[in-house]
Amino acid sequence: MSNEETVINEAPSLDDLVQVIRVGQCPSVSGRSTLTYQLGRLGADGEHYMRIHDNTGRGMFARDWVSAEAIRAVLEGDAPLTSSAFRPLYEGRSINTGGFLMAALRDLGVIGLDAENNRLHVRNPEVPLDSVFAPSLEAHAKVRRRGGK
Repeated sequence: MSNEETVINEAPSLDDLVQVIRVGQCPSVSGRSTLTYQLGRLGADGEHYMRIHDNTGRGMFARDWVSAEAIRAVLEGDAPLTSSAFRPLYEGRSINTGGFLMAALRDLGVIGLDAENNRLHVRNPEVPLDSVFAPSLEAHAKVRRRGGK
């Protein structure tokens, strides 16, 4: 019988594979805390991801990476853009995370408050989701100045 340990090779998680390409901070929707969010890329030309990384407040949240495609599906869906619309992205996780993601998307200029109902958000057609993952901060800043926040 051998005294050697059996090594099990586990598949790498998204945390191991996604490269952070941008970090930002913004107030939560309530304004009671500051959130840190990260934008990432899987591989050199791979899929884009976003996650909430930190919260100065006491609210719990999930640090899970969410694909840009999943976020786009919510943004282009029929549901009103509220924190509830983003909750399915974090099934079985803290319900705060959907609202925190919404705050980060608002900070990036992808969504903004609805002029008629400040409990709802609307897509900003001048700042497509893909633009926030642009390799250059200057490219994103130009898009935001044209029609963003």
